[in-house]
Amino acid sequence: MSVKSFKFISPGIFINEIDNSQLPKIGTEMGPVIIGRTERGPAMRPVKVNSFSEFVEVFGNPIAGGQGGDIWRDGNYTTPTYASYAAQAYLRNSNAATVVRLLGAEQTGLEDDADGKAGWYTAKENTNSVVTNGGAYGLFVFNSASAETIVDGALAAVWYLTTGSIELSGTLRGPNSVLSQSAACLYADDGGDYKAVIYGDAGAVSREVSFNFTPSSSKYIRKVFNTDPTLTNGAITNTSQLETYWLGPTYEGHLTEVVGGSEDTFGTVLGLDSGSISAADFRGGFQAAQTPWIISQDVGAYANYQAENMTKLFRLHTLDMGEDEQKKLKISIADIKAPTNPDQKYGTFSVLVRDARDNDNAPVVLERYSSVNLNPASNNYIGRKIGDQYLSWDDTERRHRVYGNYVNASKFIRVEVNESQTDASLLPFGSFGPVRMKSWTYNSANSASVPDWAWAQGGNALIPLAESANFIQSGSHGAGGFTGSVYYPAIPLRESASAGNLSNPKNAYFGIDTTQASNNRYEASYADAVRMLPPVVDSFAIGESTEYSYMFSLDDVSASSDTGVAVGVWVSGSRAEGNSWTAAGDYTEVLDQGYNRFTVPLHGGFDGLDITEKDPFNYTRALADGTDSTKYAYYSAKRAIDTVADPEAVEYNLMAMPGIYHAGLTSHMMEVCEARGDALAVIDLDSGYRTSAESTDAIADRVGSVSDAINGLNTRGVNSSYGCAYYPWVQINDSISNSLLWAPPSIVALGTFSSSQRKSELWFAPAGFTRGGLTEGSAGIGVIQTRERLTSKDRDSLYEANINPIASFPAEGIVIFGQKTLQVTPSALDRINVRRLMIYVKKEISRMAATVLFDQNVPATWNRFMSAAEPFLRSVQARLGLADFKIVLDESTTTADLVDRNVMYAKIFLKPARSIEFIALDFVITNTGAGFED
Repeated sequence: MSVKSFKFISPGIFINEIDNSQLPKIGTEMGPVIIGRTERGPAMRPVKVNSFSEFVEVFGNPIAGGQGGDIWRDGNYTTPTYASYAAQAYLRNSNAATVVRLLGAEQTGLEDDADGKAGWYTAKENTNSVVTNGGAYGLFVFNSASAETIVDGALAAVWYLTTGSIELSGTLRGPNSVLSQSAACLYADDGGDYKAVIYGDAGAVSREVSFNFTPSSSKYIRKVFNTDPTLTNGAITNTSQLETYWLGPTYEGHLTEVVGGSEDTFGTVLGLDSGSISAADFRGGFQAAQTPWIISQDVGAYANYQAENMTKLFRLHTLDMGEDEQKKLKISIADIKAPTNPDQKYGTFSVLVRDARDNDNAPVVLERYSSVNLNPASNNYIGRKIGDQYLSWDDTERRHRVYGNYVNASKFIRVEVNESQTDASLLPFGSFGPVRMKSWTYNSANSASVPDWAWAQGGNALIPLAESANFIQSGSHGAGGFTGSVYYPAIPLRESASAGNLSNPKNAYFGIDTTQASNNRYEASYADAVRMLPPVVDSFAIGESTEYSYMFSLDDVSASSDTGVAVGVWVSGSRAEGNSWTAAGDYTEVLDQGYNRFTVPLHGGFDGLDITEKDPFNYTRALADGTDSTKYAYYSAKRAIDTVADPEAVEYNLMAMPGIYHAGLTSHMMEVCEARGDALAVIDLDSGYRTSAESTDAIADRVGSVSDAINGLNTRGVNSSYGCAYYPWVQINDSISNSLLWAPPSIVALGTFSSSQRKSELWFAPAGFTRGGLTEGSAGIGVIQTRERLTSKDRDSLYEANINPIASFPAEGIVIFGQKTLQVTPSALDRINVRRLMIYVKKEISRMAATVLFDQNVPATWNRFMSAAEPFLRSVQARLGLADFKIVLDESTTTADLVDRNVMYAKIFLKPARSIEFIALDFVITNTGAGFED
């Protein structure tokens, strides 16, 4: 502090402490950016993790592949997530990595049926805009097989067919001697069992299956039907195992809610495709899940109450894209409180992020935001407390744009507030339900309107129900016929606060109930109930063929005295009928009774991936010959690379996309790294090796070769020091699942970069028996064997082509035996250690230069820069990174002309230390009497 800063009035001693010992800030460790598939987590945006445990928390465990099971409901675990293993390998010896999870995206503006669309659909043949083959078929179950004339029905299951059709078989519902069993007939169950007949493309029966909806039964529907969509893909499935269908969603909870648990039911299979509307067309890009709109209480006359007319207040979106979060999380609104004094305009409430599998007896709260409000000027404003920012990709500028006012504080969600509503008295009181297909009623005695989502199979075509004699006559009981109301899936709602045997009913959360009807165990069909609708309709807003699956509000909660104690019950329409607590008083009445909480789902998320592929980013079908507009997998991978192209947005010093070896994409990786000038791309080459996710060929026809790798690289004409490549693939051990799998070489290469840097310095060659010994653990992950054992001649050929061999020796084990970049021009930069040295030095020197930016362009500033740069370079030299260096920064470099143009110009001369790659030893044999000094 200057003496002028002291205020001297009366005599005294003035002391100030000045700290000039502060060390310059050292940049945080950057590590690699790793692009690829993971089990879950944020998608298509870079996320930095600082340990493998943090990686697992965010992105899930590595998947070794080879797992079957219920793939539709539980997810695809059939192929390895190579990016996860790359993160594990690198983070074993370092504490920083940036991960970009791949999901299915598509280029902006594609036509609905364009080749480049993301997602999936089942093949269909169309005649005059009517589906005649393949597509989606729904099982509709009604709640009585007796002669009753009015019944309720529910969509209970959906099959997706690549060809042919499906129908039920058995005993017809009505005693009709004229009608024979055929498609679209109504069949009575047989002790709770139904029988389905699956037809192939030639109309021949391919399979007959008896099934029911009892999970403990050996005939349970999800046990007896194929639930693996990849088995319909003939390119990766042997003919003996090839299927023409898979079972998609089943709605056990909804079925119980509408039809009940009675075995006295009847059902039929109807087509869910009609002309341009198809329930089997899920072509579209990834999207986040969200809650329905949270709505306000009614502040008007109760007789006019309609929940759908209540004010939309806010809704919550998942930060992670895709389907995972909606299956694992739900949102509760709790502790709703009205203002307590006239000066307090806004009430408060809490937002809870809960585990979807919990129950109200033992809530599992992952995040809680207490006492938030809807006052934008408050520090407890819901937008401020939770955050409202989101990213939107700009295809023109190839970058993300950030929208929203408040940085996201939550790890799981962001909030979208309806800013058009300004009434301070409004509080969250309920919600719309997720959008579903519109319900319909069929009367066999009259001409029925054609529902959009249910058509009868008639011959080789789908026809309107009103034209189906099979459907009409099999529904008849003499002259009575039947009237059936069909309800599409909805999540069951809590109707009584006493359900689930809560010790205190006031701890009940009204709204959705994710437990089974008879107990507190999780209802597994919830995962299907929150899935996205086909993209032809909007999953978040109703249209002509859709409706809200429910309308819930605390305004419809009233008292029940069945047990002698007033217990809250929810009955739709109670307020409008004058029976609810809020109808008897004002909206605070239900809150004063202690019922001030409810739960809503997250729904509508989508991965945008082709679920008929084991690896949706495989080379053969998803990437080969791809462009942005013709292959969504190509577009997605390229976009992921572009998200990390800006050095001012993301810092890293390595880039890898394990298992993706498309020439155009790996070249793009190198181009991005070279344009940035601060990263090295570790790429995989197309060596001809194909995994089982590529084809059904025998392994002998899929192994590839050294010559394929060399010829493929030579054809590309790559000449860049910002890329490097390795050969061959290796077998690694997944220590978490105790599984063995074949992995691309970029994974173990990243591991050696990390361990080499930890053992010595990053400018030491990550190769050889000391730092490249994979058997000795240098990869950070267990390496068992190589896909191909390289001979000395193979290693020579690969190294001449600038491909680093992964060699296997009898005594020394498996070792990385090279450290070349892909630069063909001979120079110091054709070696990895020198390129990494230069990346490191340039990055650190640029940080030092930034400290003098906008300072005066005078010798004193130049000297300050040199006083920081010289000790740094001297330190690198002392640690064997440089043989020598020199910095020139004076009037000879920064001339008067440059000063006038506000430029400081320095020259930094470096002599990189070279690694030893060849050792020559002469062993001279002499006579016994000869002296060594000779």
